[in-house]
Amino acid sequence: MGFTLHRIGILLGLLLGGLPITTRAQMEEGDRAWALRAETSVEERARPDQIETAIRAYRATLESDGDSIAVAWKLLRAYHYAIDFTTLDEEGQEVHLDQAIALVEASLARFDISEANTPATPSAAADQARLYFWSAIAWGARAQRVGLLTIVREGVATRMHDYAERALALDPSVDRGGPLRLLSRLHATLPRVPFVSGWVDRDYALPLAEQAFALDPAHPGNRLVLALALLEAPAQGGSNREAEAMDLLRGISDMPPRTEALVEDLAVQRQAAEELSARVGPES
Repeated sequence: MGFTLHRIGILLGLLLGGLPITTRAQMEEGDRAWALRAETSVEERARPDQIETAIRAYRATLESDGDSIAVAWKLLRAYHYAIDFTTLDEEGQEVHLDQAIALVEASLARFDISEANTPATPSAAADQARLYFWSAIAWGARAQRVGLLTIVREGVATRMHDYAERALALDPSVDRGGPLRLLSRLHATLPRVPFVSGWVDRDYALPLAEQAFALDPAHPGNRLVLALALLEAPAQGGSNREAEAMDLLRGISDMPPRTEALVEDLAVQRQAAEELSARVGPES
């Protein structure tokens, strides 16, 4: 009994890079579409065509190779982009949000991701960190649709915090400081409710933001989070760092958006402009 073409494809895929040829082609299609996610945009939001292509390709890859943690976190990242940065309508956003939450639950169970399960290699640690981080972001998208107190009482905030902490412990470079940014804003904005969100500590917001900035000072999100933390923190040692924060906000506006992250950077610039306007009025 000879090999079928399908078996030959699987064998060559294993020899050449860990995934069957057809599965690897699907993954590469998703990666190409992800890179082109902002190819066309309308009023600073991307058209959903490319990201929907990425989602379909990653979902097909996951169906073909259910043991690939990298595909799972890339699919979560694509869902997040479709929800927050495209012209997709509200119904489409809700569909992807439900799919993202379901994927979080299934992936953490499938890959036995837990604090007790130590990654075998640095590559495995990096993938686990990214799965944790994008899982936290998925729950964050859900949290945006309800009040702060509700997400605290329902345990969503604690889940986001725990996932971000685990991502940070495994690989702080995720999304160029993403876990640090997320943790800084959680500590800065969430209400502290005893026995529910007792981990919230306003004093952590600024040090975490400073760590993100030190990790990658060129990242617009790191600059924005540091500026917000400086503006929200009380004066330390008799000095007020508001001027430093304002310089950061103005600098964000002067940064050319990255081609590969056009819509994300425009969103950061918009928020920085709003913060400036709220404090000093429209820039002349």
